[in-house]
Amino acid sequence: MADAQQTFAALGRCPDDTIDLAHGALAVSQLFQRQVDIPAAVGELDLLAAAARSRWPTDADLMRQVQALNDLLFDELGFAGERDDFYDPRNSFLDQVLARRRGIPISLSVLYCEVARRLGLPAYGVSFPAHFLVRVGRGNSALMLDVYAGGIALPESELDRRLAEVYGEGAASIRAYPSLLRPAARREILVRMLRNLAGIYTQRQDDGNQLEALTAMLSLLPDLPDALQQRGMLLHKLGHAPAALADLRRFAEVSDDAEQIAAVTPVIEALAGQSLRLH
Repeated sequence: MADAQQTFAALGRCPDDTIDLAHGALAVSQLFQRQVDIPAAVGELDLLAAAARSRWPTDADLMRQVQALNDLLFDELGFAGERDDFYDPRNSFLDQVLARRRGIPISLSVLYCEVARRLGLPAYGVSFPAHFLVRVGRGNSALMLDVYAGGIALPESELDRRLAEVYGEGAASIRAYPSLLRPAARREILVRMLRNLAGIYTQRQDDGNQLEALTAMLSLLPDLPDALQQRGMLLHKLGHAPAALADLRRFAEVSDDAEQIAAVTPVIEALAGQSLRLH
């Protein structure tokens, strides 16, 4: 786990476009599993791409290329969205997704993008509200895929319908907010994977793994307000007063949520007073 945290510290210093998404996702796995064979998992992605390439339609358009990849991954090999136990942490671990062929939207999207990239097919994760998607292709011909549902292509009307479920009817549309379909940064994808896991471990009252997830998030984005607040309160709970005080003070500096700042201010004052007494 220490080695995995060192990986995230190194990734935090890298320009985003130099981050290897597969290795980053496998580092997420390594945070919570003692033995993850990263080269073997990367090799499995290579084998999936080789299998897809062997049946790649020559001179095919984007839709046919996507269909060929979908046929392999979802129909032949049985990769699918986990429906029975969505919050099983293994659904967020890329090595386990490869082994179990089950995942959640973001982990399946990472797998899909990494296989597509090996085929020379431009594919990017998209942090669409409430449900991670994959964008394949460029410009106006790009397709928006829901890999959690077997790689189906979503027309604009379906994307708008999903936005209405989140924000209310007529509150948002793709034409009004085209930035909702922008490719997600690699660092952003890893943080979203870790945020999901932090939430799972919070619900399970697993303080150790929650702390691992929050620490990795803050290695990638040191001024992430929600992670600073959550880690600060967790460290306070665990009795690590100086580290808790540092996180909560930084949260108060970078957050624009006045209500949340007001909520932690008494904790900051108490920790600061405790620090003064110790000195």
